[in-house]
Amino acid sequence: MTEQLYHHIQNLVPNFRIQQQDIAPFFQTKSVKKEELLLTENEICDTIYFVNKGCLYLFYENNNEKQVIHFALENWWITDYKTFSDTKPAVYAIAAMEDSEITCISRQNYEALLLQYPLLALYFNKIHERAYGAALYKQKTFATVSKEEFYRYFRITYPELIRRIPDAIFASYMGVSSITLKTYQELYVS
Repeated sequence: MTEQLYHHIQNLVPNFRIQQQDIAPFFQTKSVKKEELLLTENEICDTIYFVNKGCLYLFYENNNEKQVIHFALENWWITDYKTFSDTKPAVYAIAAMEDSEITCISRQNYEALLLQYPLLALYFNKIHERAYGAALYKQKTFATVSKEEFYRYFRITYPELIRRIPDAIFASYMGVSSITLKTYQELYVS
């Protein structure tokens, strides 16, 4: 477990008083290389990933093309939440978009951690609320604005992220071709 994750917990749950060394054994920190797969479709999803450094993305394959659903930057969590909760084969895959350092917790350790330290359920609930809210907001935005307007919104709201995402991956996330994305980029050159 990293200091970064420990401080992230403290920021979201100010009354958190458990010592870092007490909860550290539940977590594992490791480095992953760009494009390394952390989860593949149809594999049992039994891990949640916290990004200390780098960026991960969640996607599925459709006609041999990646359809990107979600990104996770520093201090964000990512997993296939549906299959993590019911221990069924994953419907998504997770890969590193760039060389990254992540902290992981397995399903078994997650459940043991929450049983031993119930206050951490509040932390993870806040994480899940944020993720669910972001997913709903993306869905609404996709349904109510044009792809160009979505690009403009994303560029203004997440300028650091848009600089880090390769064009092919961002085009997949938006559901447009690389050529269409290039057109939007040319319209909004800084």
